[in-house]
Amino acid sequence: MATNPREQQPIDAYLAGLDNPAAKKTLGALRLQLRKLLPGAVETLSYRMPTFKVDGNAVAGFAFFKSHCGYYPFSGSVVPALKAQLDGYTTSKSGVTFPPDKPLPVKLVKTLVQARLAEIAASGKKPSATKKKAAAKKALITERVTDSAVKEATGRDWKGWMRALDAAGAGELNHKQLVAHLAREVESSWWQQSISVAYEQARGKRVVGETATTGFQVGVVRTLPLSAREMWKQVATQPERWLGAGATLTLEPGAGYEVPKRRGAPGVRGEVRVVKPGQRIRMTWQPDGWKKPATLQLTLVPKARGVSFHVHMEKLPDAKAREAMREHWSRVVEGLAKE
Repeated sequence: MATNPREQQPIDAYLAGLDNPAAKKTLGALRLQLRKLLPGAVETLSYRMPTFKVDGNAVAGFAFFKSHCGYYPFSGSVVPALKAQLDGYTTSKSGVTFPPDKPLPVKLVKTLVQARLAEIAASGKKPSATKKKAAAKKALITERVTDSAVKEATGRDWKGWMRALDAAGAGELNHKQLVAHLAREVESSWWQQSISVAYEQARGKRVVGETATTGFQVGVVRTLPLSAREMWKQVATQPERWLGAGATLTLEPGAGYEVPKRRGAPGVRGEVRVVKPGQRIRMTWQPDGWKKPATLQLTLVPKARGVSFHVHMEKLPDAKAREAMREHWSRVVEGLAKE
C-alpha cells in the first residue's frame, strides 16, 4: 500500500465510530476489496467519507448514513453509464445506496472501479504524483481497463475490438460516427465511448490529453499556505500576478480583459464567463496567434492548512499548446507559492 499508518487512521477511526454492526462489517469488507483493486492508492477522507485516491484522483468512496450505505465514484457519469448493471439499486448521478446487511456484489464493485479509472484515463488529466513513463502509459484506456473486463462487458478483448473496428473501416470514421457504429453492438454508452477512445488512441487519431468534448486539456494544482479568503482577494485585486504583467480584470460575467504582449510572452485577450466569489472563475483565454479561445478555470478549495489552487484549461488547439500551458501555469502557481 502507498499509505502509511498515519494516513490510514482517518478511515480506521471512521469505521470504528460506526454503531451499526452490519454497516461496520460491510464497509470494512468493501475497504479490503478496494485495497486489492487499487494497489498503491492513498486512503484518506474526502467530503467526510473514506476515499481511495490514485495519482491524486478520487476513484472510490463509501459511507454509512442512518439506514443505508453508499458507494461513490466521484463522478457524475459513471453511475448513469452503468444503469443496466445497477438495476434494482437506488442510484443518483453521483452514487449508489444499499442496505448495510446486503453488500454490493464483488463483481459490481470491480466494474464501478474500472469505469472510474477508465474515465480518468480518458480525461487525460496528468498524474500529480509522478512523471514516470509508467504513469504516462497508464493514461491509455487499454492499460487501465483489463482485457478480461472489456471482454466480460462487451464480448471482445481489446485486440478483438481493434481487429473488428479495423475490418469495419473505423479508421475513416470521426468520433461521433465511431460511437454510433459501436452502438449497434454495445448497449452501454460508457463502453461505447471507452472503446471509441481506446481505438482512436491505438490508431494515433487521439493522443493522451485530448478528449472528445473538450479537445486538449491540462490541469495544475498546488496547495498554498493562505486561507481561501486571502487567496481570493489576491486573485481578484492583483490579476497581474496570475494573468501577467499589465493585466487588468473586472470580475463580472461578460467583462473583457487583455494582457499586453511583453518580451518572451504573447498578448492574451478573453472574456469572463462565470464568477463565484471566493470559489471559482471561468473565462476564455486566447493568446496572439490562436485561432480560437481556450477555456480557463481557476478554483479555490479550502484545506486544513491552506487552500488548494486549481488551474484547468480546456479546448486547447493541440498537444504542443497543452504542454506549453502546463509549463506556464506551473510557473505561475509556483510563483504564487513563493510570495
